[in-house]
Amino acid sequence: MEYTFNSVFSSATFPEYTYVNRKSSGDFTYEERLKMALEQMGYLIVIDGPSKIGKTVLCEAVIGRDKLVAMTGNDFKGENDFWTVVAKKVDIPLAGEVQNESAVSGQGEQIGTRYTSRYQTNKERVLKFFLEYKKVLLLDDFHYAEEKMQHDAACQLKEAIRSDLKAIVVSLPHRVDETVKNNPDLQGRIMNITMKPWKNTELAEIPKKGFLMLGVTAEKELIDRLVMECIDSPQTMQSICENIGYYISEDKRLKDDDITKSCYLRADYLTYQELYAKLLAGLSSRGQKRAIYYLEDGSEVDRYGLVLEALRKDPPLKAITISEIYERAKGILDKEKDMLKLTTQTIKGTLNSMFSILEESGYEADRVFDWKENVLTFREPLFLFYLRWRRDE
Repeated sequence: MEYTFNSVFSSATFPEYTYVNRKSSGDFTYEERLKMALEQMGYLIVIDGPSKIGKTVLCEAVIGRDKLVAMTGNDFKGENDFWTVVAKKVDIPLAGEVQNESAVSGQGEQIGTRYTSRYQTNKERVLKFFLEYKKVLLLDDFHYAEEKMQHDAACQLKEAIRSDLKAIVVSLPHRVDETVKNNPDLQGRIMNITMKPWKNTELAEIPKKGFLMLGVTAEKELIDRLVMECIDSPQTMQSICENIGYYISEDKRLKDDDITKSCYLRADYLTYQELYAKLLAGLSSRGQKRAIYYLEDGSEVDRYGLVLEALRKDPPLKAITISEIYERAKGILDKEKDMLKLTTQTIKGTLNSMFSILEESGYEADRVFDWKENVLTFREPLFLFYLRWRRDE
């Protein structure tokens, strides 16, 4: 079989050839812990961890995609009945008729009776389907469902898992409590698996495995750079490595420029252009002219552009303090031309404004980044990747 970069590396489907088993806390891998949790009866499994860390891929590896019924909170928006929504997902008819026959023996002859009964989809029919076909319900981003639906679902799942329904809730760490952990209907019935960020050595296994299959030669320094650029995300690592196939030379020796071009290509496909434009434009200045900062590369920016430029510098940091942003910003200013006195208060005020922009624009602010106690935390590492690799127009 001839392997290609597209078949070996997979960012959007299950990575069959470059899947990495990771050690959990204690003596077991995450795969082993999930298997053990699935063997327990009467428990809801909750898997939480940072975005793009591989929570769903873990479920696919252990359970198999054909056995998973994956749903998101958006599937339940505007709906009133939990089981009706699940029934739609697995194509169980919402209503129908069943023909029944019965025979009665009387005075030496059989008398047949045929009758029709109507039914509407209910919990029992859905549970029967899941148990008969050994399906597992996977709820991802369930916090997007309306609050009443979240509460009703918790009540329904409490009873369903007692009937041996296998159900998994996948969540971000800061969302899991409000969805299930703090719900009294589920307390004492949860088995929690918290996935920690990937270690550098674990991330490095992805290109090492794939390049070995493809016959690619890669120096350790370039593997280290790939680890840095993917910002703790195995999905981004898969994507960068997949794109390298479009640039690598016939001798299959990886070069630094191959990685650079691949990162630019990955950013081209991301959909953060509008979000970036809103943050760059900033809040309305109400007719007042904004102060301009001159950068060492010859460009001119206002305070919003200055902060965004500081955030994209090496190394990429998912959590960065206001002091670190300030030092980065000072480092890219043109010392001879820039006469403004940059302060940490300028940085702080700009970040407060950016957070307001997210909220006013309808974005789920803390889904992109979190700003509190003078620390900016990127909850969506792909947005930080976009900041670093967006092409300047």
